[in-house]
Amino acid sequence: MSMVWINGRFEDEAAAGVSVRDTGLLHAAGVFTTMRSYGGRVFRLEKHLDRLRRSCEVLGIPMELEDRQIGEVVKELLKKNSLGDARLRLTVTRGKAGAEGMEPTALLTAADLVPYPEEYYQKGMTAAVEDQQKLNPYDVQAGHKTLNYFSRLMALRTANQRGAGEAMLFDVHNYLQSGSVSNVFVVKDGVILTPPTQEELLDEGVAGRTPYPRSAVLPGVTRGTVLELAERLGIKMQVSAIDIEGMLGGNELFITNSIMGVMPVCRIERKAIGEDRPGEITKKLMTGYAEWTIDGIGE
Repeated sequence: MSMVWINGRFEDEAAAGVSVRDTGLLHAAGVFTTMRSYGGRVFRLEKHLDRLRRSCEVLGIPMELEDRQIGEVVKELLKKNSLGDARLRLTVTRGKAGAEGMEPTALLTAADLVPYPEEYYQKGMTAAVEDQQKLNPYDVQAGHKTLNYFSRLMALRTANQRGAGEAMLFDVHNYLQSGSVSNVFVVKDGVILTPPTQEELLDEGVAGRTPYPRSAVLPGVTRGTVLELAERLGIKMQVSAIDIEGMLGGNELFITNSIMGVMPVCRIERKAIGEDRPGEITKKLMTGYAEWTIDGIGE
């Protein structure tokens, strides 16, 4: 029996539910964050919650839970489900409207971790370019992890049907933004390049390297960790715009999210990236990230 936590209660997953009038269900009016636990400890939980709160504030979604309370719930839910290495998801919706205003819904789930194939890390993943849809950075939801995720999942499904493990998404100006479920990094001449988030575009230097005014890049927790790690390792970094030629012409390419960690991408469809195998900088970051998750450095 799998347990979930919903609106302050632990319930059997099979019996838990939300109102048929919940705006998360009816209008995708909600946000979420996906987290990974290692040995019963969620890596960088505070970073996930900070991003979730910022999205709630921008999108007008009530967030009534304190970080301490969520931390306790996470530990208890992992315990109740006898989980150590797990995939967790915290979802917050605007809930349903009542006489006294909105009644938000908060839901936490936890499940056994299903890792990506080890072969991907050893030989690199193949990705595909999504050319049937573009991300709109002018949408109010851009840069937030909202429940309106169907278009990204369709892009991933299409990529899977083409024999790829991820889809590369570009914006309406034809600049690289992200994968369908990941952040993207290109390594060129020893420098790590990654597209800017909206907050990073406020920096004059970044804005000067970016020929578009708005970003749809999610400020991923793993993305931020990798940038910190690269700085510690003395690897040069630059946040700047990347077009299709810049992506295909990179010496290395890798993607990140909380479940996959650091994932090398060695092929874009039939085009090899660099030497068609994980590069040295990517491997350094893979090792450093794995050590960080175990040791909890900087937590």
